[in-house]
Amino acid sequence: MKPNKRVEVIQLNDVMDAMLERAGVENQEYTGPTQMHKLLHILKKEQTIYNTVFHELIRQVSVDCADRGELLSKIRERYVQMLDQIARQMIDFYKDLVTQRVMDQRILQELYNFKTVIEELTRELCLVRAHDMKLTKEAEKAHRDLAEALLDAEKNAKIIEEYHDLYTLQRGRMENDIKQLMAEKDIWSSATYDLALKVIERNRVILAKRLYLNEKGWSRYAKHFIILLSNRDTSDLAMLQKLTHKWTDLVSKFRHEVEGNEESTRKKLQIVKDGLMKWQQFFRDNKKCVSPDKGNIFESVLPDFKLWLKTLNEDRDKFTGDFLVAKYDSLKIIKYLQENWSDIGLGIFRRHKSMDGEIPPEQQQMEEIIKSIGRLYKEFELRINGDNGSAKIITSVISSLDFCCFKMENQEFPEMLLKEQEELNEKTSEMISQLDALLNIIGTVPQYLDTDSGSVLEAQIFNMIQKWHQNIGNEINNSNTELQRHMDELHISMIKWMVYLLILMVPDFTDKDTLPKLEEASAEKRDLGVAKLELDATALARKLSRYSSYLNSCCKGMLTAMALNMGSNLQKNPAKELYDLNKMKDIIKKLIEPKISLSFNEDEEESMEDKKFEKEQEEEEEKPSTSTEKEKRIRFIEEDENVYSRTPSGADTLSSWRESANQGTLAPKYLEAMAVIEHMQDKLIEIGNRARLAEEKFDDVNERLHYSLIRNKELEKELEEVLMKSREKETEEGEGEEQEGEREEKKEEEEEEMNSVENSSKPPKKGSQRRESIINSKPRTRAKSNNKIKPKQHP
Repeated sequence: MKPNKRVEVIQLNDVMDAMLERAGVENQEYTGPTQMHKLLHILKKEQTIYNTVFHELIRQVSVDCADRGELLSKIRERYVQMLDQIARQMIDFYKDLVTQRVMDQRILQELYNFKTVIEELTRELCLVRAHDMKLTKEAEKAHRDLAEALLDAEKNAKIIEEYHDLYTLQRGRMENDIKQLMAEKDIWSSATYDLALKVIERNRVILAKRLYLNEKGWSRYAKHFIILLSNRDTSDLAMLQKLTHKWTDLVSKFRHEVEGNEESTRKKLQIVKDGLMKWQQFFRDNKKCVSPDKGNIFESVLPDFKLWLKTLNEDRDKFTGDFLVAKYDSLKIIKYLQENWSDIGLGIFRRHKSMDGEIPPEQQQMEEIIKSIGRLYKEFELRINGDNGSAKIITSVISSLDFCCFKMENQEFPEMLLKEQEELNEKTSEMISQLDALLNIIGTVPQYLDTDSGSVLEAQIFNMIQKWHQNIGNEINNSNTELQRHMDELHISMIKWMVYLLILMVPDFTDKDTLPKLEEASAEKRDLGVAKLELDATALARKLSRYSSYLNSCCKGMLTAMALNMGSNLQKNPAKELYDLNKMKDIIKKLIEPKISLSFNEDEEESMEDKKFEKEQEEEEEKPSTSTEKEKRIRFIEEDENVYSRTPSGADTLSSWRESANQGTLAPKYLEAMAVIEHMQDKLIEIGNRARLAEEKFDDVNERLHYSLIRNKELEKELEEVLMKSREKETEEGEGEEQEGEREEKKEEEEEEMNSVENSSKPPKKGSQRRESIINSKPRTRAKSNNKIKPKQHP
C-alpha cells in the first residue's frame, strides 16, 4: 500500500463537513416529542459520521504502521461504546424523570380530591348538625303535642263515656216508651177492628169485606210471583254468563288449535318451496354441464322430492279422516253450548216482553250475535276441511311432485336428459307458484275477504256478548222494577176504591144537635158517588185484567218448567205454583165481576125494609108484651152471597139505624158506639204522633252517638300516628348520653305533669257518675212500676 497524500485528507475533511451540514439540516426538520429525543437523534447522526471519518483516518494512518491502526481502532470502539452507554443512560434518566412527573401530578390530583372530599364532608357534617338540631326541636314539639293529644284523648274518652251512658239511658227510656205506645196502638187497633167488624156485620157490607180479602190475596200472590220471576231471572242470568264464558273459552281454544295446525302447515310448505327454488336454481346454473355421459344427475334430487311428497300427504290427511272428525266433534260441542245459552236468553226475553207484546231490543241484539257466530262457524268449517282452496292446491302440488318423482326414477334414455330437465323445470316453477298461492290462502277464507274474519270477527263477537250481558242485566232490573211499580199502583188504587166504596155503602149519621141533610141532595150526592165509583171500577178492572194477564204470561212458562222439574225429581206437590197462579186468576175474576150496582140496589132495598121494621118495633115497644115465647127465625143466602135472618112472616128481625140517623133520633147505644169509635180514632192518631216523635228522637240520639264514635276512632288513629312518628324519630336519633339524660328528665317531668292532670280530673268523674246513677235510677224505677201496673190495667 502507498502512503496517503494530503489531498485525500483534504477531501475527507470536505466530505465530513458536507455530511455534518446535511445532518444539521435533517435534524432541523426532525421534530421529536421532546428535546431529549431531538438531541439523541443528532448524536446518533454525528456519531455515524464521526465513525465513518475515523475509520478512514485509521486506514490512512495505519498504512505505515499497523499497530497504530489497531490501537486507534480499539480507541474508536471504546469511544463508541461510551457514547452508546451515555445515550442509554440519558434515555433511562428521561424515563425516570417523566415517570416521576406523572406520579407527582397524580399525587397532586389525589391531594386536591382529598381536599375536596374533606370540604364536602365538612359541609355535610354541618347539614347533619343542623338537621339534628331541627329533629331535636321537632321531637320536643312532638312530645308536647303528644302530651296534649293524650290529654285531649282522655277528655274525649270521658265525654264519649258520658255520651254513651246518656245514650243508653235515653235509649232505654225510648224503648220502654215505644213498647208502651206499640202496646196501646195494638190494643186500640184490635178494638177498632172489632168495632168495624160489628159495624160491617150490622150494616151487612159483606161485599166490601170480600173485596178486601180478594185484593189482599191478589197482592200477596202478585208479590210472590214477582219475587219468583226475579229469582229465576237472577239464576238464569248467572247461568247465561257462565255458559257464555265457557263458550268463549272453547272458541278461543278451538281457534288456537286451528291456527297452530295452519302455522305448522305453513312452515312445512315454506320448507318445500325453499327446497324447490334451490334445486331449480341448481338446474339453471348447471344446465350447460349436463351431458349423457355423466349418468343420472337426479339421484341427489330424488330423496328431497320424496320427503316433500310424504310431508304434503300428511298435511292433506288433516282435511280428511279422524283428524277432521275430531275437529267437527269439537265444533259440535261449541254449537251445542251456544244453543244452550241462546235458549236461556230466549226464555228470559219471553218472560220480559212489554205489556203490548213487543220484543225487547236485547233479543234483536242476540239474533245479530247468533248471525255473526254462524258466520264464524262457517269460516271454521271452511278452514278445517280445506274448502277455502287449500285442499285443492295441496292435491295439485302432490300430483306434480309424484309426477316429478316418477320421471326421475324412470329415466331410460340419457339423450332425453335435457328435455326432461326442461320439463321438470317447468313443473317446479308451477309448483312454486301454487305454493305461493297456498301460503296466501292458509288461515284465510277468500269468500269473506271483504268483511271481518278470523280473530277480528271473534273479538267483535266477544265484545258484543259482553255488552249484551250488561244490557240484559239492565233490562231485567228495569222490567222487575216496572212490574213491582205497577203492582204497587194497582194495590193503592184498589185500596182507595174499596175505602170509597165502604164510605158509600155505610149510611150517614146525623147528630141530634145538627140539621138532617135534604133527601134530594143526599140522593144526588150518592148517585154521583156511585157513578164515579163505577167509572173508576171499570178503569181499574181493565188495568187489573191487563196487568194480571201480563204477569200470567210472564210466569206461566217458568212455572210449568218448574213443575216438570220438580215432578222429575219426585218432589212433593210439584204443581203448587201453577195452582197458585190459577187461584190468582180466580181472584181476578171475582174482583172484576160486575155486581157493584146490584149491591147498591140491594143495600137501598134493605134500608127501606129496615125503616119499616123500626116503625113496627117502636109500636111494639109502646105496647106491653105478655108473651114469653121466642119468635122463630129463618136464615137464608141471597144473590149477593150474604146471610140474612127473617121471621117466618117475612119481616126482618135486625133493625137498621140508618133512618134514625137521618132523622136525628138514633138509639143511645149506637151513639155511644160512634163516640167510642171517634175517641179511639183520636187516641190512635195521638199515639201515632207520639210514636213518630219518639222514633225521631231515637234516630237523633243514635246519629249523635254514631258521630261521637266516629270522632273517637279518628282521634285514636291520630294518636297512633303521632306515637308512630315519635318512635321513628327516636330510633333515628343518635345523640350522646347528655342529650338522652336531658330527654329522660323531660319525659319524667311530663309524666309527672300528666299524672297530676289525671289525678286532678278523676274526682269530678266519680261525682258525675254517681249523679248519673242517681238520676238514671229514677226512670228505671218508674219504668218498673209502670210494667207492674200495666198487666193489672190490661188483663
